[in-house]
Amino acid sequence: MGSKILLKSNYAVEAKYDAYFTGQHVQVTSDGEAVLCECGDGVGVVSLRTGKVTGRIQCDEDQVTSLALAPDDSSLVVALKSTSLRQYSWPGLDLDRSFRSYHRSPITAMSWDSTSTLLVTGSADSTARVWDLHKKYCTHSLKGATGVFSMAIFHPDLMEKARVYGAAGSNIYIWSLEAGSSSLDASLSDHHSAVTAIQLTHDRSKLVSCALDRVIILWDLQTFTSMKVVAVMESLSGLCLQPPGTVLPGASQGQDQSIFALVVGDKGIPSVWSVESGREVWRAAEPVVMPPDQEGVTLVNQLTHCPSLGSFVMTTYDHSILLARSSTVEIWKKLAGYNDQILDIAFVGERESHLVVATNSIQLRLYDCSSFNCQLLRGHSALVLALATHPAHPDVFASSSHDNTVLVWKVRPDGSADCIASAMGHTQSVGCLAFSQDFMVTGSRDTCIKKWTLGKNFKQEVTEGCIEKVQARSLSSTHTEKAHDKDINSICISVNGKLIATGSQDKTAKVWSSENLALVGTLHGHRRGVWAVQFSPVDEVLATASADATIRIWTLTDFANAATLEGHGVSVLRLQWVTQGHQLLSTASDGLVKLWNVRTRQCCQTYDEHDDKVWALTVSQDEAKMVTGGEDARLVVWTDVTEKERQQAQQEADRLAAEEQTLANLMQDKKWAKALKVAISLGQPFRALKVMKELLDETPEQLSQVVSKLQRDHLASLLNFMCVWNTKTKNSREAQSILKVLLTTWLPEELESLDGWRTSLEALLPYTERHFRRVSALCQSSTILTYMTGVFSLPVQSENTVGPPDMSRLDLLQTIPSSANKEREESEDEDLRDAVQDSIMEVDDDEDSEDEEDKGGESGDYMEKQERIEEEESSSDSEEDEGIEEGCSSSNDSDIIASKVIANASRDDLDGNYVHEKVVVSEGEEEAQVELLPEETSSKRKNDFSVDQLHTGSEKKRKSRAEGERMGNTKLKINEKGKGRGNKTVGNKKLQGGKAKKKKKMLSGKRSFKSKGSRNAQ
Repeated sequence: MGSKILLKSNYAVEAKYDAYFTGQHVQVTSDGEAVLCECGDGVGVVSLRTGKVTGRIQCDEDQVTSLALAPDDSSLVVALKSTSLRQYSWPGLDLDRSFRSYHRSPITAMSWDSTSTLLVTGSADSTARVWDLHKKYCTHSLKGATGVFSMAIFHPDLMEKARVYGAAGSNIYIWSLEAGSSSLDASLSDHHSAVTAIQLTHDRSKLVSCALDRVIILWDLQTFTSMKVVAVMESLSGLCLQPPGTVLPGASQGQDQSIFALVVGDKGIPSVWSVESGREVWRAAEPVVMPPDQEGVTLVNQLTHCPSLGSFVMTTYDHSILLARSSTVEIWKKLAGYNDQILDIAFVGERESHLVVATNSIQLRLYDCSSFNCQLLRGHSALVLALATHPAHPDVFASSSHDNTVLVWKVRPDGSADCIASAMGHTQSVGCLAFSQDFMVTGSRDTCIKKWTLGKNFKQEVTEGCIEKVQARSLSSTHTEKAHDKDINSICISVNGKLIATGSQDKTAKVWSSENLALVGTLHGHRRGVWAVQFSPVDEVLATASADATIRIWTLTDFANAATLEGHGVSVLRLQWVTQGHQLLSTASDGLVKLWNVRTRQCCQTYDEHDDKVWALTVSQDEAKMVTGGEDARLVVWTDVTEKERQQAQQEADRLAAEEQTLANLMQDKKWAKALKVAISLGQPFRALKVMKELLDETPEQLSQVVSKLQRDHLASLLNFMCVWNTKTKNSREAQSILKVLLTTWLPEELESLDGWRTSLEALLPYTERHFRRVSALCQSSTILTYMTGVFSLPVQSENTVGPPDMSRLDLLQTIPSSANKEREESEDEDLRDAVQDSIMEVDDDEDSEDEEDKGGESGDYMEKQERIEEEESSSDSEEDEGIEEGCSSSNDSDIIASKVIANASRDDLDGNYVHEKVVVSEGEEEAQVELLPEETSSKRKNDFSVDQLHTGSEKKRKSRAEGERMGNTKLKINEKGKGRGNKTVGNKKLQGGKAKKKKKMLSGKRSFKSKGSRNAQ
């Protein structure tokens, strides 16, 4: 069983190579470590050793027109298009001051004096100014010139001769500086075109100049006349005299007094001239830069000498920086300051030591991955579009171009590359190509694909090419097939070399047989053009990327869509398999790079380091590095940090486990101060919260001592922790406790000195106010208990009042009732409740005169029965009572009074809990009405009574109830529609009525109750 595959989890940026030089001039520091470059609205700082951008100055979208670094590397002055000047410190790049130059046009030339005190500026308004940057004022305004300044320099020794030399237009001007004034000494006007460079000789008595009029002139500074005019027969853009102690190529030894000048013309070929003799002594065999297709372009914009590097510094039209040895004028380093659009990238060379980049140019750029030194490869006559590397020979790669051709290159050990083969046959631009072991396939805009054989002796030729150059030969096409209806965007070959896949703008991808380019299958499903196709390195699947923002995985057995990866919002441009076919890398037109897990169809990571379309993507063979490039001219090198992050995570877990154990031991030993310090050092607020909870639960009095032992940086961290704790109610106790200690033990001045105190205080205030309101509401709610205990009080002890029994008495057990007396006591309690009801309830029955007349002689018997029934009324247990029920109570409605001796009850208290009513029964001709009315007067109320009296009366009532049971319970029945004499019943009273129909008001909703006090007792 194979080992488990470790999926990649993350890539990190190792280096970014942005555009750092888009202007014309650069300046190297005196130590030769960095170069400062004009770059649009800023200044780019590049390390000459690594080629990486180490710093950048942004100038608020104001174009940089010139820059000058002081000779002692103390200050950098930048001139902006708005005519203002900015002074920065070096190497910190901090802005020291910004001031107006008072020029009416942008500054085009600047230079310092040898003491790094004075600065001269030349402008397009034909004026120059001298500035004292230490005293911060303008010392001189130099006038009299005509034209745009191309150069302005000081005399090397101002104490010897205070002069300023400037070149404006086709003239050279010389000013003398005096205290508070300046004068124009001379105007040299023998040039007939724009002067590009001026330089003093080493003896400071002569001046050498060159211009676009193809001549070099030697000037005598004593007489201000020309001593020698040398025709070089080409427009010169730069001039540099032979440095002291250095012999230029072609210069004779021992002729230190002779004047030799290195010049570069419009042909881009360096040459050395003897100015005094007027002859050319040396000329390079090849130009330092290939000329573009269009004419009239200045190839070299600047030529200066850097003593610390012993090299000449040149800048070219394609924004490259060249460093050439002073003695041999050989280019030993080349930096590409601007790549324009990056269309494709590929690792090449042994151990992938180089990176070849196809930009929006006819030249290929071959970078050394260690130093990022750049070599330009010229071979195509139009823009290079695509690159491919040979699978078996990493030092062999091919390039396709707009010129309808394909070139095969071989990388040499010295970092250069030679063209070893070419393929021509397509009728339109070749946009994609792929290598196999012994053949190559190409796809073109002409909708055709071609198969090219590399030849039987290809391996031998490649090996011989490592020693000496081989003659480029032409490759032959063996098969040609019309593949699609529109442009072919991508092509690839399977690992075994048997299948070829193509993707086109016609929204389809097709699979072909590599043997004869026969169509094997067509993949339909994308809604827009297909930009990329890639075979899996291990499985029989094919991945395609489309402008419909999806990635589709297809099986090669039935050409079915097995999976669709969705996550990009725009066109997906490039694909690359990694991790043995388990993961995919993709780029899109919005600048995003994504890492996918194919099995789960999920995006693992998204990287955003580009600002525009990412056209180029390549991965090294060991998959340790990835390089991306796009339209933003940015080249980003990524490193796989999966294993590194896992090791760091394991180490961090081990460290946290050890510190957690240490923290647990300290908490076990109750060493709160040390435990809190460990928790704070971990940077985890909830570990510190755990310590604080233990501290406040066990020994809260030690809190002030623990806080006092913390250092100031620990206190600042603790404040931040408190802000987190205070957001939750359950953790507010710890935060408020620490805050109380701080506010009571520290002075305000000491608290303000803590880092982040003001910010922490602003975060604590709103939640603290919320906690205060919550606690205040809780305290206010808890006072109801105090109120209730004050309202309910125990009765005053009297002779008739029995208090709670003393449980310490042994004879108390004798008072506990036995089970045999349980029924008797319950009966007594029920009688007691009935007696209470009878004592507070009085029902008066009044009859109408018509009813008395109907009764006749039976009224006497009725009254006797009524009196007896009234006595039994309160204790009747009638199961069915359709009349009026008053004072009905249950055995569970009130507490049972157990003691036999009870204090007198208050009549007012009882009146407040019971309803006193009287019942009036009226009878009409057809119906009878029963109405309950409250008592009108209090004269009918019974006298004050005591519970003793009620208890005594209950015995009488029990006897009366026994007699009533013998006579039978009587009921009042009101016949609503009866005829003749009806029956009336109130409680257990039975009344004889007439023939009228009777109806109860209670049942008809006309009964009214008027209560005195609460009716809870009912």
